[in-house]
Amino acid sequence: MRIDNGNTRSTRSSRSPSTTHTAPPAAPRTEPRPAQAPAQRRDSFESQAQNTSRFSSGARNDMRRLARSPRATIATNRDGSVTRSQSNTRGQTTRSQELTTAQGRFSGSQLKFTTNSTTGGRQTTNTYSARTDAFGRTQSSHQRESSFERGDVKQTRSRTTTVDSRGNQKDTRAESRQVTQGERSETTSRSTTTDSRGNRAWTQGTSTATTSGNTTTTQSTTRSGGTERTVRDNQSFTADAFSLGRTTERKNTPFNTQHNVTRERQIRPSTADDSFTKKDRLGTVQQGGDLLAQAGAKKEWKSEFNNVTEHNTSKDPNSFVGSRVGTSGSQSFSVGTDGLNASYKREAKAGVYAETKGETKGKYGEASYTAGAKAEAKAGVDGNAKLNLNGLEATGRVGASASVEASATGKVATKSVKVAGVDVNAAVEGKVRASAELSAEAQGTVKVTRNPPTAIAEGSAGASAVAKAEAEIKASAGPFSVKVDAYASAGAEAKATGVIGYEDGKLKIGGGLGAAVGLGAGASGTVEVDVKQIGNMAKNTAVKVADANGDGKLGMDDAKAVVDGAKNAVNDAKDKVADFFGF
Repeated sequence: MRIDNGNTRSTRSSRSPSTTHTAPPAAPRTEPRPAQAPAQRRDSFESQAQNTSRFSSGARNDMRRLARSPRATIATNRDGSVTRSQSNTRGQTTRSQELTTAQGRFSGSQLKFTTNSTTGGRQTTNTYSARTDAFGRTQSSHQRESSFERGDVKQTRSRTTTVDSRGNQKDTRAESRQVTQGERSETTSRSTTTDSRGNRAWTQGTSTATTSGNTTTTQSTTRSGGTERTVRDNQSFTADAFSLGRTTERKNTPFNTQHNVTRERQIRPSTADDSFTKKDRLGTVQQGGDLLAQAGAKKEWKSEFNNVTEHNTSKDPNSFVGSRVGTSGSQSFSVGTDGLNASYKREAKAGVYAETKGETKGKYGEASYTAGAKAEAKAGVDGNAKLNLNGLEATGRVGASASVEASATGKVATKSVKVAGVDVNAAVEGKVRASAELSAEAQGTVKVTRNPPTAIAEGSAGASAVAKAEAEIKASAGPFSVKVDAYASAGAEAKATGVIGYEDGKLKIGGGLGAAVGLGAGASGTVEVDVKQIGNMAKNTAVKVADANGDGKLGMDDAKAVVDGAKNAVNDAKDKVADFFGF
């Protein structure tokens, strides 16, 4: 077999045996016959013509040569894939290649091929990857990245082309340029992503790092916007079910920007974390204490409460129309060889709700539904802290939100019937949901440790407003089901971050601000097959067919009955043919 322009074909000699001339007998061999080459280990490259068909003929030829090269280093990975690699140096140029192939379940296959060439200060890397699933859907990508350094300038350019299983192409071009002059380094970057459907997304960034003595100040700004469409094929297999799906998402970001400033002052050389080495006896003791705590050497106290009260104005037992107001929370504390551990959580909630549900059963099947709406506000705080021989680490969060939501679900199913000894039915179920939420949150971390020496506090605060609509429908018949869902969203977000303290030998102080406005939409479809149910049907059918004498057991007499039945069927067919032609 050989690969030729993405197609696999076999060659066969056209010479007729009758025209082949007989060669004179060869002289007997006197030298020993060479040892037979060891059998080539299992490789799935030859079966991956579909994965390589989208790449250039030059790349395909390189893959084929490496797959068959006797000088390549071969390794079988834990996941069953096979990796071949080789490299060589000529003059100032070093080239390396690596090919990894894998044959998955149900004949799905994956391939990744990487080439790297380095000459002086220039480096070029090509990465080809492709995946084909059991149904022949192929996704592929090719990334080419080149970089070079010349004096004070380092520049990197890349181009990535991806093609989904339907042939839609997405192209991303990116470049960055870093100029270093004395104690100042400035980096600019930009990227643009376009696709065959007219979408275009962009990103631009600048970063400046200035060093003065032992202090480094870094300022960066990143902006992005545009529209981007992403298609993903997926499949999964478990002992009970096999599913196959596709997800499509489209994001529109009219505005997204972020600014960050960080100042670091070098106080002492970086300190490696040797807490669990012989140099740090307290660290070794704490490691042993942690293991003992896992074995039960600690005492723990826990409690929780729920003081939320309900007021239901509906007299229908299947409905709730009213309010829920109150507080809830929990706390825990433990003392053991792993140190002191504590957690705390409180939440206050107030809202009005309308909920109802119902179901009915009849001669031909059953149906059920739920529906609800709510307007809710809540606020909460929670935290965790840990203190041991190495120091203290504590985290905390406080937040508040207000939301409105409406949702409904429904299901209709037929009565079950026996098919090959298994109960099967047909059903349709659906769900819709619409929501809008305003939220604000702040969280922080304080860390003071002995080794490595650290005393730092960092945190973030943000606010967001998001509206989202979702819908889902699923239809099933026996072991087969189809699920389709979709969503649309719109939202705005603002965020601030900050850090101050001492870590890794440096005094740090910094912060950032960011804001974004975006729209999103997506849909996915999944087909699922209950292989366990099909297996039970096949098993029941096989037993029924094999139990030819109907005694409920399988034995040699069943085999004789099957043979006799086949004989009788052949004789009956012969008699009917003879009667038809008047023999």
